[in-house]
Amino acid sequence: MDSNFKRDLSFVLFISFVGSLCVASYHEQYRVPKTCTDKWESYVFNDREYVVQNLPVTWENAKILCLGHHNGTLAVLDTKEKSDFLAEALSESQLSIESVWVGARRSSADDPAGYRWGQGLELRRTAADVFSEAGPDDHYPVWLNRTRVPVPDGGADCVALERARHDHPVFVDLHCQLLRPFACEREAQRDVTVSELKVVRCRSGLYHVFDGRLNWHQAAAYCVLHKMSLANIGTMRCLKKLGMTMLKTRPSIENAWIGSRGSLGKWTWADTGVSIFQLPAYSDAQPGQWPPMRDRSSMKQSGCLQLDRHAAHPPVFMEARCERKMQFICYQGIQSLTPLPALPSDDIYYYVLVKQLLYWQHAYDNCQKMNGTLASLDNNDILIQLLLTMGENKEEPIHHIWIAGRLNMTKDASDTVSYSWYNPTNGKKIYDPIHFTDPAFALYMPPWLDEEFSMDNPCLNLDRQDHLNGLVYGLPCDTPQYSICMIEKASLRDKPVVENGTDGYESS
Repeated sequence: MDSNFKRDLSFVLFISFVGSLCVASYHEQYRVPKTCTDKWESYVFNDREYVVQNLPVTWENAKILCLGHHNGTLAVLDTKEKSDFLAEALSESQLSIESVWVGARRSSADDPAGYRWGQGLELRRTAADVFSEAGPDDHYPVWLNRTRVPVPDGGADCVALERARHDHPVFVDLHCQLLRPFACEREAQRDVTVSELKVVRCRSGLYHVFDGRLNWHQAAAYCVLHKMSLANIGTMRCLKKLGMTMLKTRPSIENAWIGSRGSLGKWTWADTGVSIFQLPAYSDAQPGQWPPMRDRSSMKQSGCLQLDRHAAHPPVFMEARCERKMQFICYQGIQSLTPLPALPSDDIYYYVLVKQLLYWQHAYDNCQKMNGTLASLDNNDILIQLLLTMGENKEEPIHHIWIAGRLNMTKDASDTVSYSWYNPTNGKKIYDPIHFTDPAFALYMPPWLDEEFSMDNPCLNLDRQDHLNGLVYGLPCDTPQYSICMIEKASLRDKPVVENGTDGYESS
């Protein structure tokens, strides 16, 4: 047994011995996690450490967490080797992750620079870069084929990495406000003890004052991980209350990070993207008072914002280098966030994902209560809409749903048994390859699993393979799983009808 084999095998046994949940192949060293928990795994490749975090967040919050919590950046996969590595690492991972945010994006659909990893570092996207099942393995980059896929309302400006054919990397353009796990890269990590000092009630929420001596990015990440945001302050009243709290804390606090940073003279709040010079609608300040800068005439062009307090005077906003380490203030309350994508729809239907584990009949009845029907595969366009609704759900991708289809069993005079599928909503046949071998005969045939039909599995299910490949087959009707309702736009008058009593209902 050679020395390299022994070393790799010993490392795997060590990982198992210390109680890790990670088990990986030692035939490829980079597949073996360096460190891991049930929430994240860390891999080393070409002297860079890559952290896969199983925490669904928006692209912007993923960027914040990589900077502040993992002391790195969103992963830059600017070579085929890097993208292959991460796709294989995900395929070997013990975490159930399908896609992860990576560090590429564009400003908008009209951005002339297109998708890029950073200033001057392009992520190419041309017609020749579209994923194909028969495509070459040496191509880079490879993108999801959106030729027949509608772009989400609000655009698809941020980039995630998915896997096709188990471990082949495919870049996917998604709406930036979808919630996804993410991949960071870094050189080192350092833990800091953080403790809460005071809580101040103001506006419609709570300001939490923390001691921990973090830089701005680390402080922002700490707030996000605890379901808050680095403080956005919009009133003189809150400003004075926070200043008084900083004074009376022991030891007293002279400055603390708040949630704004500046670049090229543009200073905005991190949680809303709104300029700090825009007077909030709820503010009690006069236009000339806001923002309460230390010296507005000589503001720095870049940096991060701190709340500065000296003596008994009211605190002011002051620019500082983002690398400085100091206490910080988080805000917990109603945020003015960018709206999520609108309800998925086409010219005829809204597609509503019901995120509640229901038996088939309960899912069928639930859609009728919502003035709709359980989703039916009448044509390929509807199939694409259903797969999009499943794959681009804002919290996590969905793999299985109930659709409208029941199996019917009949006997002829000689007791020969035959099976056929039908849609109970309209009574129409659902064509299958067993009974309709000539595809020209059927108006549309869903992508069936190659199996014999049985009354043990009489309810129809849709699976999502890769990103936009579907597979239908029968399941026992008492299998609990999600469903999608199709609500006809013409039946809704002005807006969709949503029943609050439908526990787990959520528009994707």
